[in-house]
Amino acid sequence: MEKLNRKLTMSDPAVFCVNVQGRLGEHWADYFATQSITAAADEAGNVVTTLISEPMDQGALVGLINRLNTLGIPVISVECTSTP
Repeated sequence: MEKLNRKLTMSDPAVFCVNVQGRLGEHWADYFATQSITAAADEAGNVVTTLISEPMDQGALVGLINRLNTLGIPVISVECTSTP
């Protein structure tokens, strides 16, 4: 993945990679406003789902994390991968 090479502000749109515990199907893409959702096993054999967001600002990212929290889906990591 491409690394962010400049300072990000709260209102800048960016693409985020969010890893969550468990398996989420592709049908959740519209609900979470993501470009893609993929699930795979990690080194320990646990299933991890990766959500790649549409370009969004920090407020929308918090909204995405709140939706995951409301559903009881543990967030493993969040990474800013690029800015448009």
